[in-house]
Amino acid sequence: MKNIVQKLFLFVALVAVLASATSVTRAAGVRYAVPKNVTFETVVSGLDDPVFVTHAGDGSNRLFVVQRVGQILIYKNDALNAAPFLDVSTLISLTSGEQGLLGLAFDPDYDVNGTFYIVYTAASYAVTLARYTVSADPDIANASGEILLSIPKTRTNHNGGMIAFGPDGYLYMSIGDGGGPGDPDNNAQNLTTLLGNILRLDVSGAGAYTIPPTNPYVGSSDPSIKQEIWSYGLRNPWRFSFDRATGDIYIGDVGQHTQEEVDFQPAGVSGGQNYGWRIMEGNLCYDAATCTPPAGYVPPVAVYEHGASGENGCSVTGGYVYRGSNFASLQGVYLYADFCYGKIWGLTRNVSDQWTSTLIADTDYKITSFGEDEQGELYFFDYTTGSLLHIVEAAILSRKISSTPSQDGIVIESAENTGRGGVFTSSQLVLPVGDDASDRQLRAVLSFNTASVPDNARILSVTLKVRQKSILGQNPFLTHGKLLVELGNPFFGTGLNLEAVDFHAPSNGIASSFTATPVNNRYSARFNAASLTKLNLTGVTQLRLRFVLDDNDDRSRDSLQFISGSSATAAARPALIVTYFIP
Repeated sequence: MKNIVQKLFLFVALVAVLASATSVTRAAGVRYAVPKNVTFETVVSGLDDPVFVTHAGDGSNRLFVVQRVGQILIYKNDALNAAPFLDVSTLISLTSGEQGLLGLAFDPDYDVNGTFYIVYTAASYAVTLARYTVSADPDIANASGEILLSIPKTRTNHNGGMIAFGPDGYLYMSIGDGGGPGDPDNNAQNLTTLLGNILRLDVSGAGAYTIPPTNPYVGSSDPSIKQEIWSYGLRNPWRFSFDRATGDIYIGDVGQHTQEEVDFQPAGVSGGQNYGWRIMEGNLCYDAATCTPPAGYVPPVAVYEHGASGENGCSVTGGYVYRGSNFASLQGVYLYADFCYGKIWGLTRNVSDQWTSTLIADTDYKITSFGEDEQGELYFFDYTTGSLLHIVEAAILSRKISSTPSQDGIVIESAENTGRGGVFTSSQLVLPVGDDASDRQLRAVLSFNTASVPDNARILSVTLKVRQKSILGQNPFLTHGKLLVELGNPFFGTGLNLEAVDFHAPSNGIASSFTATPVNNRYSARFNAASLTKLNLTGVTQLRLRFVLDDNDDRSRDSLQFISGSSATAAARPALIVTYFIP
């Protein structure tokens, strides 16, 4: 990750509704392209610098928690074991916040051979890959291991540190560019160094690793090229992962000053991908004066800007594609996050190979790493509290709120083209919207007691539905443009009761526009995303309905007549349908 020393400083510094008017039900079958109804259950807290969690793949359902300070802990039977699985605290360097015990991967045949691998920074700053084995006690590893690879470094940061076995049985290892701002040694574009790369190693033998014969630079005519390299051009690929269903690789590569990126490598490619650093940062030129995308450059599939003051983020934490069974609508979505600002995104790809990132949650967590359990369920760490959290599905609820009859009404323009309210009428059975025979605009005002939605609800959607009574004159959808829904703030005039000023008082934005064709005699308006946070969850939300054009100058009434909240038939009343979840 980006200099965690800076992150440590950041961490320290940041360290009465009528039953007849509303109803609440569990929304059946509601699905979103990328679901936002996620919630986070704390598994365990008080961990010391947690940076990774994984499983052994041995059917034990244990979680193995990596602490940067040198221990691997086991979580099983709803508790942490008292004794660590492994403690290498005497072997590691902790000179900076990016050093320490960084990665863990279990051999695909761990249940047979008891072998696992770790990555740590040694006292010499070298990024070190070592092999260990489990003891006769399945919860305790043998204390000594075998060093397989030591990559020398002169700087403390940009160590990478992720290791994972691919579906091909080889061990993949990420290593940063060696540190320093802007890759001062140009390591990431230099194939004669192991820095700034993803490595691919065969560790199946009893001794040192060997180089897979299918690595892209095996057989190169240049003997100085490092044949361990699988892909390169990376700044600090802190976390990468394989999609357990497809074998695709997702890489979260931490940016310099401007952008964070997610890189993608489809299963079955032959390696040799160049992800661009230090020529490119994200999809931008790092140095515009000398920028020519390198040969074989593969642009990221997702980027996000830091923002002028870093308000959008500063350090990507790569995650996983969800392949569990408990959250069906999350299936196939790649989750990743920003360490500094706790944002979690879902990344998806359509059949045309177009990628879309959707913000799923905006949290206060400092997310150091994601992890999977044996079933494919996902977890992450919050650095601030030292907590491991489980990502779970929150039930989607739906609340139908009828408008308040005494506060429903229409306001008529004082005269044509004045844009000011005049006569107003409330508590009538039918509300017209359009214009009258004097070409005065007719606007409707509806009030909904949205205090019935819980204060802590996360709103997913809001839809306003009104039932048509009739059309008088010409259909205003054909002559007056769109029928808009405007939000009050939370009301339009001086209070909730209807008044002339409700016609022209400023709104809190346009929430939506109605469909021009009714379905089952009902018109619907689905609110835009920006308006979802503007519902008044402590009182009444007032809405104003008006057509874009005030009249059509024909000196005849042209209006949509819809049924008000005064109707004796509850199903005919205007209804605001709110879907939400409780995080």
